[in-house]
This record gives sequence, structure tokens and C-alpha cells, in this order.
Amino acid sequence: MQLVTPLEMMKLEEQTNSAGINYDTMMENAGSGLAKHLAEIAVDKVCRTIVFLCGNGNNAGDCFVAASILADSFSVIVCMISGVPKTRTAYTKFKRMKNVSILEDQEQIRQAVREHPLIVDGIFGIGFRGSLSPFVQELFGIIDADPEKFCIAVDIPSGGSGLNGAVVPGTPHCDATVTFGAAKMGLVLAPLSEYCGAIYLVDIGIPEEAFAQLKYPVRRITAEYVHSELPPRPANAHKGMFGRLFCVAGSRNMPGAAILASKAALRCGVGLYCLGSDLDVCRLLVSQSPEAMMQPLPTDQDGMLTQQAVPKILEHGRKSSCVLIGCGLGQSEALKEVVSSLITHLECPIILDADGLNAIASCIDILHKAKAQIVLTPHPGEMSRLLHCSVDDIQKDRIAAAKRFANRFPNTVVVLKGAGTVVATSKHACINTTGNSGMSKGGSGDILAGMIASLTAQGIEPEVSAQISVYLHGLAGDCAAAEFSRRAMLPSDMIQQFPLLFAEYE
Repeated sequence: MQLVTPLEMMKLEEQTNSAGINYDTMMENAGSGLAKHLAEIAVDKVCRTIVFLCGNGNNAGDCFVAASILADSFSVIVCMISGVPKTRTAYTKFKRMKNVSILEDQEQIRQAVREHPLIVDGIFGIGFRGSLSPFVQELFGIIDADPEKFCIAVDIPSGGSGLNGAVVPGTPHCDATVTFGAAKMGLVLAPLSEYCGAIYLVDIGIPEEAFAQLKYPVRRITAEYVHSELPPRPANAHKGMFGRLFCVAGSRNMPGAAILASKAALRCGVGLYCLGSDLDVCRLLVSQSPEAMMQPLPTDQDGMLTQQAVPKILEHGRKSSCVLIGCGLGQSEALKEVVSSLITHLECPIILDADGLNAIASCIDILHKAKAQIVLTPHPGEMSRLLHCSVDDIQKDRIAAAKRFANRFPNTVVVLKGAGTVVATSKHACINTTGNSGMSKGGSGDILAGMIASLTAQGIEPEVSAQISVYLHGLAGDCAAAEFSRRAMLPSDMIQQFPLLFAEYE
């Protein structure tokens, strides 16, 4: 699914208007599509009356078109929250409405919202700025407090940002959102994604050529995409066909990170897997996963890697199809040298996670010396260190942050973790919408790193491996939450879901 910012949407409409499909026609198309979805919902919910809450912009114009169409089959109430429309196109649609009840008195509007279960939020669109008035917040409060109400947002829930998914106090929790032309970025980003309900896309006539001109395309990762990109395993396969992964992870105080990354990598189908770590960590893994090989590495008295580990790591790295480094290694000066050596010497893809990222935060330009593509998997805190800005700056526009880093280092794939994980390169980005808050526990990131490394080692392009992995990682989290609850689920429960998930794709 193509995703656009509010500014990009405006430019797409401008190009469409220039191509001969004017704004009036686009509004007619939007209103007709809205009416179709509302009619289906009204019939399903056995509602004979539809209440529209309208502002004074073009969002209201879409409502007026839909109201006119629906008035032939339903009782329609149009509530004018902000007076008559201010735009010419919307005002024209307002004057053409027939057979609808138009309310302007606040008490009458309150009564209509209280009495009828099917409410359409058409007050603000993607151009919203500022805050919701006390009266609007009161109306949405009535809707949210009544479980029998069914609220449908027009293009975007009022109070939500189409750019970064932010919401203001009073934003309604809608059961569905009917959006036009292209899905807005904020609809799939938290917290707004929790306010949208089911998302329906209506074609308003924007030509494909207009989408092709977007400077930085962004799309949502879908099940269909993952299915198309996850290659089948041939009947005559052997282990050498599915790559060799070397993972440098874990330390005496954090063995779990290595265990989780390793088990995830093995479950994702890599042919040969070897863990390089402290001897005790290696033994612990092999006792649990006898399929893994181990390479004990020199460590200090605290069980952390020393500079003497570099030659052995490079030896294994040169005969591997992918190297993962970082999970649970801890932070030390020696690690900085280890990571720098890998970046400047290895010719296979490298996955940099957690402490691997932190090790080069102070010398990030070393990425320019990489001989192969590098996948970085930062959470917002790590991303803030890499970009030398605050976490708030990252979260205000996650796509822009990931894009900024990828533009600076074109040989990287950035996987910015969190609600709505972003996978970005210098050319385009994807947003993942699977997953839930139950995954917000230590160890989830180690599993994701192991998944990306495993698929990359099997010969899938690093960017595609990252896209597939974040989708399946989130889906495994959703399955685990359904079985154990978001509060009680553990990251290790997610790995238990992998066999069933992959069985579906096979």
C-alpha cells in the first residue's frame, strides 16, 4: 500500500487537476466512495440514520457528496460544527444537498450524537493544526463513552497528524477510516494507528504517473509482499544452499541475547550457523540448540571480547555469507576495534545491532569504508546517538530520521525499530504495521536481528530480508500475544510461533 504525507497528497491532487481530473470531480469520487462504505456499514449495523459531523473545509465537502447520495436510502443528518464551508468546492456541494436535515444548534447536534449510533467524523482532515475545541471534544467524548456507537473517520480521524501519527487530546477512537487517493502516513503510525480502526482506500482518480513522481516513495509492508519475496526451498536442497551465518553476540553477563538471536536465526532456515562468543555462552547455546556450531573467542575477566578476538572473527567472517554482531556484547573499547575491523575488511553483508551500533556511534563515518551493505537495527535511543539528536526529534518524524541516515550512508539499510518499524534506504522506505506492545521487552530486538541475518545469509537482498523479518517478527508477536496476552508474553514465545508462520508460507 502506497503511503503519502499530507504535503505529497496535496501535490498529487495538483498534478491530477492539471491532468484533467479537476478538484470537483475528485471530491465527487471521494464522496461516492465514502457513501458506498457507509451504506454497507449502515446495512450491516441495521442503522436507518447516519449522522455527519462536518467542519468547514474540503473534508466536509466529501461528506456533503456522500450525504446527498445516501439521502435516497437513509435518514441523513448533517451537523455543521463550524458554520458554512470556506472552500468554493465544498460550498458548492453544501448548496446542492437535498433531503437531508441540517443542524447548526449545538444542543440539537449533541442530541443527534446521543440518539444515533452511526456517526461520521468529517470535522478535520489532513490539514489539521492546533487543538480540538471543547465542543468537538465533548461530542467525541459522547461517542467514545458509548460502546454501541460506530464512528467512521473521513480521510483521517480529526485531531490526528497525517505526517507522524501524533494525536491531540479528544481525538476520537474510530471503528473505521475511509481515506482517499492514498493512505496517509500517519494512519499506520502510533499512536494514531490505534484510533483509525479498519482502513478503506477510495480511488479518486489520481493517475499512476503522479505516484511515480514521488521523490521518496513509502509503502506499507503487506502479507502479499512477504509471500512473493520469501523464496521456496527446492526439493533437492542441501545445507550449503542456505548460507553460512557467523554471529558475534553475547557476553558472560548477557548470554540471553546470543541465545535468542541464535534460535531465531536457526528457525528462519539458515544452512550453517556458528556463534562466536565467550566459551560459557557458546556452551550454553549448544546445550539448547545442538544444530549450532561454536567458536569460543578471547574475552577479558568480565567475559567481554578483547582485541585478540579480531583475527578469529575475520577468519570466520570471510567464509560466511553474512555476519551479525552486537547482541548482548556490552560496551568496551575493544568492541569498537572489532566492529571497525569487520566493516573495513568483510565483503559479505553485516547486520549491526545493539552494542555493535553503540560501538561506532563516536566514529560513524567508518561506514563510508564498508565493502558490503550494512543493515543497522537501532531503536529510537540508539538512533538518537547515531544522528546526534534527541529521541523526541526521532519520534516526531521517524521516516525522515531513517531517511536522513540512509542518505548520509547510501550503502546502509536502516531498520528503525518501534511501533511502526521503518525500513529505509536512500531511495525509499517501508513501514511495518504488525506487532504490539507486548513485544516491548528485552530480547525482542535480538530475535529480529537474528531473523534479518538468517535471511540475508540465505541470499535474500539485505533490504528485502529486513522487510520480511520485521513483518514476520511483528506477526509472531501478535500470535504470541493472542496465546499468552500482551502483558505475559515473552520474546522467547515469539520464536515458538515461527514454525506455524513459515508453514503457512510453504
